[in-house]
Amino acid sequence: MVRSKRSAASSEGGCVIHVERPGELRKAPRQARSVALVAALKETGLRILEEEGREALTALRVAMDAGVAISSLYEYFPTMEALIAAVFDDYRAQSREALLAGIAALPESATLFDGILLTLTLGISVHRKKMLLDPAFNVRSTHYDELVRLDLVKAREIWHAGATPALMARFDAEIRVRDLELAQFLVFQTLLALPRAMVLERPAYLSSPDTPYLLARMIHALLTTETR
Repeated sequence: MVRSKRSAASSEGGCVIHVERPGELRKAPRQARSVALVAALKETGLRILEEEGREALTALRVAMDAGVAISSLYEYFPTMEALIAAVFDDYRAQSREALLAGIAALPESATLFDGILLTLTLGISVHRKKMLLDPAFNVRSTHYDELVRLDLVKAREIWHAGATPALMARFDAEIRVRDLELAQFLVFQTLLALPRAMVLERPAYLSSPDTPYLLARMIHALLTTETR
């Protein structure tokens, strides 16, 4: 349930947990000049995060490196977390497009397992990179994303929603399940929730080479085991 515009809450066993919504743009850029400004600020922020780390990311540093007045930065990004959230959003969108393109580009000899492994490898890499850029912010935003997943947003609106139907369409001949809708739901939730659980509970698993392979085997078995 949502308590306010700035937070989400979940209730379990009589305990209400509040998680603040990650930083947001103060306003959306509309004119070409403002769109270019926001893009330059995000590019500068990402470069600083990648090259020098979170401690180097300050409003003054971003404004100086981007060659803009600090007031122009604050016009769109009231906090550095708002800038980081925008950088993360762009990275997720780019990764999603790369994933869908990668599934489509798999050779004819590729199998369902190949497609699942590709999906997991790219998906987990998104979480791993965000943990490298700003682990504290990523954990907070992941907490919020989990509440959004559970309470606010329909499944088709979430990042991995595009990968599941793309996989199942590409490799439909290999799928052996009685209830396709049930299988798609289970696959979707696995792709979405388990990497987030790693962020929140076992971040080291994001870097283990075994992680995508083991998850791929689990999902492959789910999609290729005929139910009674």
